[in-house]
Amino acid sequence: MTDTPRLIEQLAARATPVRPLASPGRRTLLWLALAFAVIATLLLLRGGMEPGALADPAARLQWGASLLAGVLAAYATFQVSVPGRAASWAWLPVPAVLAWLAGLGWGCLREHARLGDAAWQFHAGSAECAWAITVVSLPLALVMLLVVRHAGAVRPALTALLAMLGTAALSSAGVTLVHDAGETMAMVLLWHLGVVVLLSLLSLLAGRPLLGWIGHARPRP
Repeated sequence: MTDTPRLIEQLAARATPVRPLASPGRRTLLWLALAFAVIATLLLLRGGMEPGALADPAARLQWGASLLAGVLAAYATFQVSVPGRAASWAWLPVPAVLAWLAGLGWGCLREHARLGDAAWQFHAGSAECAWAITVVSLPLALVMLLVVRHAGAVRPALTALLAMLGTAALSSAGVTLVHDAGETMAMVLLWHLGVVVLLSLLSLLAGRPLLGWIGHARPRP
């Protein structure tokens, strides 16, 4: 029977170096470079930025807040997916999301003062924005989840939620630059923020099985 010191020596001899994870900040920058490249390519394919897309101050506020929410959610994803990191990192994008909502609300009030009830009219054609956000968000979120697939054993649901929030918010910011400048803020609230919330909640529910499929998720005890 092998004694303990000899067994330890054998295990140590067979051990291979473990490559440490890059810092959350570095991984965030790399992922953002990919996301911005994809969104910029799509913008070019659509003919560039729509004139007047950010002419209104409320539009600029909601666009900047959605962009910031995406960046902060991406960073929070790479934080909470690391074992031992505090789950409170998940709160990082919340102020930006609230600012995004405030910008949309401000825009709705401004348009109501200018257009009256017409500011709240439903436009089914604006649903194209929701479709575009979804199409861009899903592959980018999948790439991020592949990078943090080890989080399946740590916080799968929270990681998936933040990953989708980050990708969907950035996608929304990109779509804002090419959608019709005449689209009302009420439709932006419905088809932009609405689809971001929906995709994020679906990711929260699907996080454990999804990371169990692409990575390692521990079953609930």
